[in-house]
Amino acid sequence: MIRIGSYNNGGFRAMKFRLPLFTSLKRHPTYMKLIFYFVSANVLVLAVSFALLYWQSSQTLLEEIGDHSESLLLNGARNTARLMEWSLEFSFSSSDDSTLKVNALSDQYSDFETYEVWRRLIEIKNANPSIDSVYLINDYTNTVVDSRLGLSDAEAFYDQDIIKRLQDPATTDHSVLIPRTLSIPLVGIKAKEVISIVRFYEKGSSISAFVLNIDTVNLMTLLQNNSNYANRSVTVLNDRDETVFSSIPLNQEQIAELRSQGNKGESGWKLFQPRNQEEQLMVYAGSSIKGIQDWTFIETIPKSVILGKITVLRNTSLILFLILFVASLTVIVLISKRVYSPIQELISRVMRQHQAEKPGEGYSANELDYLSNVFTAQRNRIYELTEHWRHTKILGRERFLRDFLGGIYHTAEEICSQFQEWGIALPEDQLSVAIFRIDHFSEFTEAYPEKDRRLLRFAMSNIIQESLQFSKHKLQTVDMGNDHVAVVLSAPLSEEYAKKLQVSKQLMEQYLSIGTTVAWGRTLPSLTDMHEVYMETYELTHERFRFGHGALIIKAWLADAPGELYHLPVDKERQIAQALPKGNADTVLEIIRSAVVKLRELPYFECKMSLITLFMDIRRLMQEHSSQPLPHSWGLTSIENQIIQQETMENVVPWMEALITKTLEDIEAARSLSKNAALIKQADQFIEEQLTDSNLSAKMLADHLGLSVNYFRSLYKAETNQSITEKISEKRLNYICQELLASDSPIEPIIQKYGFSSLNTFYSIFKKVYGMTPAQYRRMHKNTTS
Repeated sequence: MIRIGSYNNGGFRAMKFRLPLFTSLKRHPTYMKLIFYFVSANVLVLAVSFALLYWQSSQTLLEEIGDHSESLLLNGARNTARLMEWSLEFSFSSSDDSTLKVNALSDQYSDFETYEVWRRLIEIKNANPSIDSVYLINDYTNTVVDSRLGLSDAEAFYDQDIIKRLQDPATTDHSVLIPRTLSIPLVGIKAKEVISIVRFYEKGSSISAFVLNIDTVNLMTLLQNNSNYANRSVTVLNDRDETVFSSIPLNQEQIAELRSQGNKGESGWKLFQPRNQEEQLMVYAGSSIKGIQDWTFIETIPKSVILGKITVLRNTSLILFLILFVASLTVIVLISKRVYSPIQELISRVMRQHQAEKPGEGYSANELDYLSNVFTAQRNRIYELTEHWRHTKILGRERFLRDFLGGIYHTAEEICSQFQEWGIALPEDQLSVAIFRIDHFSEFTEAYPEKDRRLLRFAMSNIIQESLQFSKHKLQTVDMGNDHVAVVLSAPLSEEYAKKLQVSKQLMEQYLSIGTTVAWGRTLPSLTDMHEVYMETYELTHERFRFGHGALIIKAWLADAPGELYHLPVDKERQIAQALPKGNADTVLEIIRSAVVKLRELPYFECKMSLITLFMDIRRLMQEHSSQPLPHSWGLTSIENQIIQQETMENVVPWMEALITKTLEDIEAARSLSKNAALIKQADQFIEEQLTDSNLSAKMLADHLGLSVNYFRSLYKAETNQSITEKISEKRLNYICQELLASDSPIEPIIQKYGFSSLNTFYSIFKKVYGMTPAQYRRMHKNTTS
């Protein structure tokens, strides 16, 4: 409204002119805000998009991509270097295996020893998927034991490249991390790119060595998956400019061109244009492999791949944004008008009603705020009332069903009345109870509080209801607390419904990752027997002890006759009593296993009591042959608690065997402690007496002492920290060294005098211990003495 003054009769008179559009907009501030917000948002989005699009140049994008690619390549290079370092450390630690060393330096060996070496090489190969193959080269026998083919002559070995490298003095100094191509000795398989690690056992004296080949493609998997750019290439060079890996074929000229662009040991990125190619983004990073060798990782990406679509996208987007801006302004005005009309009508009605209900209460000048506040208050009130009613209904029904199974209600009339009050749709006859009991519940209790356990049982109830809701039979789930959920069913016994319960159990395992044992009890004679049937069904879940976790146990399908308690037969007791003084645990465990087979046929209660009786019998027999009291784990209470905690016979058996074995070992260790020192003394004395006998061995010693060879070897090693063979060789070498220095007699008669029948075997052992030949030892020490 505009006021204009006019002079009339000596004074001014105010005249009012109203502008219809301005007056209408003033009466409808919400409509004005809609228009303003829509237009402002549209203009802001378009303006910001336009500014960002032209501000962001291709060079900025290139810098971001280059820095990111450098970071990715550097991380990939470090990870690849760590994998290579692990392989290098693993190769060196594996080559120190005494079995491999002895075989590589021996001039003769048995088929069994060759098999042991081959089996060890297989274990080394299988330790890491990046390992392609492992060799053990013996220069004395001119043979190679290969993880792929076994034993081969060196001349006929398929990898002649590595043999030639080891024989060539010019290449032996570069025997670690050798990139090369390996021909596979099988028809139809292409050659592989590998990195070879060589460990000499006598560098400079022989080519006996341990060789481990790393699959280059497998090693570089992380590096190849570093990014998804098209036409991307990855190259790895060592400090001798040898190609360790390349995703594309490269000639020496291309390798030299790549090497000239980046400094060794540094990381970065740059643009460069290779000869006869388009401009490339080159990213490089260096990494050291244990200080032995430096690798340079190079990644090249065509610049057109990175920036080719940026320019087209920028120009196209600008045109589209201009068109969209014009169209949006038109659509916004039309939509705002159409949207606002029903809103204005709704606001007017709500305001009139609200003013009628609460007279005198003001309202916000913003119509949408006012409408939102009214709707929010009403919705909150409705939600509160609904939640209160639903929560009360659920809690009341849960409490009644829990009390119903717990035995509080005693008359059928009272039970039927409660059924109607809480809306429980169950018939009065043909009811039965099924229980879903959680397996390994003690572990779950240790890991999760009661709140989480309650949520788990709630989820179990939902799964049961969802999986059985399409059945024509009624059911009600009840959270009974602790480790189980009960289900009151109106379904008669049938294989079809049993399968439905099995499906519910499988769904719990799938969605909740828990195993359950399901028990289905007998049909109720009347509603007042619900508590008794529930307790019977819960006891029925204990039968998982013999059927195992996840079993479906149905009362009607089990034999009703109770089993008899099992007692260990007298002859079995006698056998155990005879085996205990000898420390023969195998006999005791075999008798226990045969007894367990019979116990599996008994019901839970009889099986548990029979197990306790069996433990007490074994405890009595062990105590008779033990000088010390048995540990508390053999107490009656401890045994019973452990049996209950194991839940199933499958878990009881390994625990029982471990307990018996450990106790027998403790008894035997205490008994044999006093015998060991005397046996070692007798063995050392016998070695001194029979030192010149070439047949002197661990078997000869064991036969002399009346012991088994394996037992005596383990005993001697544990007591002296030295094997019998090492002890015999040590004593013989001491006497031989004394005679070598005391006389000028030939070496062969001296070693034959002290039991060495093979000159080659003696030379191998002597060289391994002293690092030189006997002749060199004699000359060195005689010169020192003179």
